[in-house]
Formats: sequence, structure tokens, C-alpha cells
Amino acid sequence: MNRKKGIPDRAKISEWYSRLAPSYEAVLSRIALDIKNTLLGKGLNPTIKYRVKSFDSYFNKMLRKMRQNHGGWDVEAITDILGVRVIFPFLEDIEAAERVLRESFPISAAEKKGIKHSFREFGYEATHLMLKMDGYSDETGDDKLSFCEIQLSTILQDAWSEVEHELVYKAEFTPFDLPLKRKLAALNANLTLADIIFQEIRDYQRSLQMELRKRRNAIYEKTGVTSPSAVLTEGPLSPGEIAPAPQSDSMPEDTIDNILLKAITAHNEGGYARAISLYSRLLESESTDSVRSIIHNHRGMAYLSQAGYEEAIEDFTRAVELDATNFRAFNYRGLCRRMTGDYGMAIDDFTMSISINPYQSESYYSRALSWYELGDFARALDDAVSALNFKPDSASMRGFCDMVRKKMFE
Repeated sequence: MNRKKGIPDRAKISEWYSRLAPSYEAVLSRIALDIKNTLLGKGLNPTIKYRVKSFDSYFNKMLRKMRQNHGGWDVEAITDILGVRVIFPFLEDIEAAERVLRESFPISAAEKKGIKHSFREFGYEATHLMLKMDGYSDETGDDKLSFCEIQLSTILQDAWSEVEHELVYKAEFTPFDLPLKRKLAALNANLTLADIIFQEIRDYQRSLQMELRKRRNAIYEKTGVTSPSAVLTEGPLSPGEIAPAPQSDSMPEDTIDNILLKAITAHNEGGYARAISLYSRLLESESTDSVRSIIHNHRGMAYLSQAGYEEAIEDFTRAVELDATNFRAFNYRGLCRRMTGDYGMAIDDFTMSISINPYQSESYYSRALSWYELGDFARALDDAVSALNFKPDSASMRGFCDMVRKKMFE
């Protein structure tokens, strides 16, 4: 340890610090880029901020440590000369990022800042990781620089830390500042609550999205549009999204969203009667036409799942009456009509669905199957090729195209 006593020579230390600053900037830029690329490679997309501590901040921190240590200080005790802030929208992203960084970098220590505060205290929360400069230190010209501090925080935590730094850290509070401290504590509590609520909303949306996908896959498998292995994803899931499906009997029923999720979960568990009952309950509540259209769509799918084609068609028809842009309702009504052998009407529904949203494979493929049943192999092949354009990895669609080509040349 390099331990010094006495009054520090500010000019001399400033000259030393200024000489090293360019190499600090260069190595910190590389560290930040390595961190970002590593996280991106794991499906995490952070905002990265980084900074070399200003000389004034460094010198003032040195003086504070000298006061604390009665005139002595350790050069290596100032561990945040290099700082990287990794910022995410949601709390769960911080946990995922910490795991990735621990696996990929030499992290020597971690601290949860703010976790020890009582409910009466304020202060921003963040995860601080100490990255050992192994592999980077040779580039700085400073053999005493041992660490780079990495802070992991949410957007709101980052905003709080910026404000707190100006209002608290840079300006010493006095015993007369109690009213201001209370205001800051209230603000911090609100930001913390907002982070928790944002995470809860994200968890809810994820659960709903996963349940919807399960149900759509089950419908398409039932009607022969896809094979059990051909999973429809409709876009990527969020990083770290693997979450257990919610238990339908443990979710509250106090909002439309919760009842809807409860109904969809019951549907996926095969509880069609319960799902239909919950959808019907939703239809009794006051809501907009577009919301009612969606609920009719969901109830129609529950009827379709248990081969109640007549009831399903009624719900899908009501759905498009309430919202003429509901392309899924047209598609599902077409599936019902194809299952009952009404191929002409089914084709009309698939055509309507495609006219509203031409960027979907299922309606093209379902229309192809209907053309095939009517013996119009040329149109069947044309639609199947269009469907395959959106899902080139679909074995069922490729197999259908091959089968239709053979039929055409028999």
C-alpha cells in the first residue's frame, strides 16, 4: 500500500492525474464497450454511461479519506476513478446483468447500495460491482489502479442518483434541513414504488403473452394449420422471459386484465367451461367496442377448442361487428367454417383477414388448405408459398407445398 501523511501538494497531484487521464479515458472506453457487447450477446440491451472521475472529485475524496484516517490515505482506496453505469428499464434486468457480468469478468466484490436504509431514510439503490483491472491495467500506466466500478441501476434509480448527487452529495445537509430530507425521502419512495410497479406490469404482460401464444398454438394444431412442433411466436420474447405460467386460482379478480388472464389460463389448462364463464363475465362489464371485440374473440376460441363451432362463429361474427379491423376474428371464423366444410365462406374470411393484415402466415396457409379441399391446386400452392415466405422453417408448410406440386403434375 502506498500510504502518505501530511498536507497533499494539489498542484503536483493534479499534474500526475492530468498525465494519466488520457490513458484512463482510453481503457475505460474499452471496458464499457466490452461490457455492452457482452450483455448484448446475452440478449440484454442496456444504456451505458461511463466517466473518469474528475480531478476535483478525486482530490476532494482524497481529503475526506485523509480526515477519516487522521492524515493517512491509501492510493488504492479510491476505487471509483473509473466508473461505468449500466442502466435498464426494469429491476429484473439488473439481476440478469449481474449474473452475466460475474460469469464474464473478474468481479471481486459486490454491494447493494441503499439496501440497508430504513423506511425513514432516503438514498438511491443500485448494485455496485468491482471489476478487477486484470487485462486492462497495463494500458493505464498506473499500477495502483486496481478496480473499475460498475453500477447497475434502473432508469429511475439512475435519475435519482443524478439528482441526489447535486442536492445531497455536493451540498452538505444540516440539522435544519429536516423538511427537505422528508421531501427527498418521499420522492425516493415514489420512485422505488414506480420501479416495483413497472416490473409487476411487465410480469403481467409476459404472463398474458405466454398464455396467448399457448392458446393460439393449441388452436392451430387442432385445426391442422401447424404441427405440434411448429410453435407460433409472433415476435421475440424478452430476455430472461422464462417464467412459470400463473396459477389461475391464485390470481386476483379485481380488474378486467386479471380476469382476462385468469380466463386465458383456464382455457390453456383445458377448463373451457370456466374460461367461457369468465369471458361472459367480462362481456357484462362496461367497456369499449374494441375491448368487447377482443373478449368475443377469446370466448369464440374457447368454444372452438371444444368443437362448439356454431357458438364460436357467433362470437367471431360479433367481434368483427364491433371492430371491423379485428383480423384475427376473421381468421378464426374462417377456421371454424373450414372445419365444418364450408370452404367457400372460409376463403372469404381468410381473404378479409389478409386484406386487413397481409403480413401473417396463418391466414395464407389456412386459405391454401381450403383451396386444396376445393381442388384448386394452383391457388393452394400460391397461398402456401406466401405463407412459407413468412415462416420458411415450417416443416408442415414445406411438406404441403411438395404435396400440392405432386398433385398438380399427376
